[in-house]
Amino acid sequence: MPLKSGRFTRQEQAFVDQMAHVNNPTLAARGAGYSQPASQGGVLMRRPDVLASVQAAVAYRLKTEGAEVGVGTLIEIAKDVKHPAASRVMAAKALVQLSGVAQGEDDGEKPLSSLSRAELAHRANQAREILAELDAPVIEHEAPAGTVFD
Repeated sequence: MPLKSGRFTRQEQAFVDQMAHVNNPTLAARGAGYSQPASQGGVLMRRPDVLASVQAAVAYRLKTEGAEVGVGTLIEIAKDVKHPAASRVMAAKALVQLSGVAQGEDDGEKPLSSLSRAELAHRANQAREILAELDAPVIEHEAPAGTVFD
């Protein structure tokens, strides 16, 4: 039951915090100390105020921890010559986009329906080249020659 001030009790706030980490109402209720976690977790998640707080906590966690892990992983992949070239190139492209370095360049985000026949054919060829590169066999622990990282 929320406090009269409209804020959560300590136990309710603990439930919200647990949900942001475990994404399981029963486990979150158990972690928050509820005596009947199987039923209380479901009851709490049906409350709009609790649901909104859980969603906000998850969004915050994604923007902080998630972004840190995601960017760190992309950097590791892009730097590691043991990864296939295609993976490294994709990680590098994602990092360039996230950094904003490529802003102002045409990134090909025009809707396909607005492209001419020639533009569509060009984009299809680009897609085939990328697919061929991804499907190409790579010997483990050997970097392919002629990559952008050489």
